[in-house]
Amino acid sequence: MTDTPMTERWVARRDSANQAAWAFLKLTLRRPAWWVYVAVVELLLALGLGYSFGDRSGMATRVVWGPVFAVVPTLGIAAVGLGVGYFLNRRMFGQRLREGAVFEAGIGERSLALRGPWADCELSFDGLAWVRSSGDWVFLKQKGSPVISVWSAALFLPADLGRLELSVGARKS
Repeated sequence: MTDTPMTERWVARRDSANQAAWAFLKLTLRRPAWWVYVAVVELLLALGLGYSFGDRSGMATRVVWGPVFAVVPTLGIAAVGLGVGYFLNRRMFGQRLREGAVFEAGIGERSLALRGPWADCELSFDGLAWVRSSGDWVFLKQKGSPVISVWSAALFLPADLGRLELSVGARKS
């Protein structure tokens, strides 16, 4: 049990997992690391394709047309990566956000209490690596854990969510 009282309650709907997966996809597209990955793939493909032109093409041709020819495969690789990620997340979120599942949350002075069908926990603000909002969803990552948890934004009052994001963001600066 937690010391922080639960102040908000939310019940998952049939489309909750789908909405959460889309929100996570949008969050991914806003991350600089994703775009660095895409740029590295483009660069590697451009170098490989430019080199494959052989001796019959000059350096200017390789430098110009290598990146042009690499755009389509790069976009294809990015689309496949995003698509697979979306479907895996939808499946994973579907297990947790099944229709009728009840979730509760409360934010105290320095802690966050969360309750779902499978867990009841209280997290110190200091134990959170980051908090990110995307659409109607809030994503939390604890320090030392690779797991990202997803919660409906309806569980957080805007002022409380802002305070939580400020507290976690201030530690990172």
